[in-house]
Amino acid sequence: MNENGSPSYKPHALLSINGLGVQLGEHVLVRDVSLQVRPGTVHCLVGDSGSGKTMTSLAIVGLLPHGSKVNGSISLANVHEDLVGLPRQRWADLRGRRIGYVGQNALGCLHPAYTVEFQLVEAIRRHQSLSAKQARATALAELAAVDLPDPERVAAARPAELSGGMCQRVALAIALSNRPSVLIADEPTTALDDETQENILTLIRSRAVVDGLGVLLITHDRQVVDDVADDVASIRDGVSTPGNKHTASPPRVRAARSAPAPDAVPALAVSGVSMTYGRTRRQRRNRPATLRDVSLSVDAGTTVGLIGRSGAGKTTLARIVAGILEPATGEVVIDGEAVAGPNRVDRRRKAGLVQYVFQDPFGSLNPRRSAVAQVAEPLVASGASAEEAEARALSMLTDVGLTPAQVDRRPTQLSGGQCQRVGIARALIRRPSVVVLDEPVSALDWSIRDEILSILGELQDDTGAAYLLIAHDRPLIEQQCDTIYEIADAELCQI
Repeated sequence: MNENGSPSYKPHALLSINGLGVQLGEHVLVRDVSLQVRPGTVHCLVGDSGSGKTMTSLAIVGLLPHGSKVNGSISLANVHEDLVGLPRQRWADLRGRRIGYVGQNALGCLHPAYTVEFQLVEAIRRHQSLSAKQARATALAELAAVDLPDPERVAAARPAELSGGMCQRVALAIALSNRPSVLIADEPTTALDDETQENILTLIRSRAVVDGLGVLLITHDRQVVDDVADDVASIRDGVSTPGNKHTASPPRVRAARSAPAPDAVPALAVSGVSMTYGRTRRQRRNRPATLRDVSLSVDAGTTVGLIGRSGAGKTTLARIVAGILEPATGEVVIDGEAVAGPNRVDRRRKAGLVQYVFQDPFGSLNPRRSAVAQVAEPLVASGASAEEAEARALSMLTDVGLTPAQVDRRPTQLSGGQCQRVGIARALIRRPSVVVLDEPVSALDWSIRDEILSILGELQDDTGAAYLLIAHDRPLIEQQCDTIYEIADAELCQI
């Protein structure tokens, strides 16, 4: 500390933040955040979900929601202007070239209508004088550097054809493609399996050491902090303090379930499902299968876990179960009736019985509607009055950890973890028979993760719902699941 009580920092910072505050309407989201990021170092910013980490990162790169008020100062080395209040055109010159940014919502950062190659080449040529051929070669090299298998195939794909973890790595490749001096990475490894996460953290660390990159890494994962952090700041209720104040609680261990009756009909049965992505028949014929002859069943009141590397096909199977994708072959049966496959019934008859908690919480929510309105909507659609639906939605949002001040906010005014809680509340509000949980707690801090798992367990005890739980966190799967399957090389095996 210096004489006036302010934090003292080491010199030669690439990024300096002093007294940063962010206010949106009447809500103060960030207050008095101060930190510095030095070249060749990884500075971790940790804190609970909703503490202000993401709003801090958005303020640094000039992407705060419309109507936000910002005070304090943000300075970048060799830029003789305060980044607070910088004109839009000036930001367009700096963002991507001087500051790379990986948002928590990786899929939302990518344009759904364009291929990965188009978006990566566009970012490269925006800031570098390269020919189209040179930019394409650079793009493929960046995709390979972030541990994406078959960069040529990934480059030709659109974001919807990739898993959440693959989209996250594409966003990182775009952020690093112009060799920025500062990288802002907001939860860059939440959707990745352990092996891929280690590779990505190694890449970020090596870029910092070799290229002198300054990294501000935002995370709630204490293991990530232990692995890569040179400096740590904790943020709580929008206020930053030096040092790691982030603690973890042990995960909830689910109680053992009694075995189902021998003649019981499974709540969910998947038989012989295969899937290959491609926009034309020729593409599907020439590309490797994403799923090949996959079969599994989930009994009422039980939880089946699904693990596998990022891009293995876990989310593809989940979307087929939920009716979002149609399999090339095979069928999906819910409560004894086929809802996908040659003998399927009208899926509207099963509306509400299968619910999905998406891996991408931002993309699954309507940006124009409040949290409480979105959770109440399924009840209104099923015939409940507006008053009853709102009362039940408020109760459910309270159960998943949102405060009364947060329930009327829109998704852009919530953190990633808070949006994921809204998605969980919306999925559980109609007490479905089958719930597909695609990485339901990956964006949540340790303090709320145990609460969410407890809520999911209590609902299962009350309703006998069947859960298909998808995660890359193997200890979590082992603690929560009755049966575990792994997808590898497009095939499913029980472990």
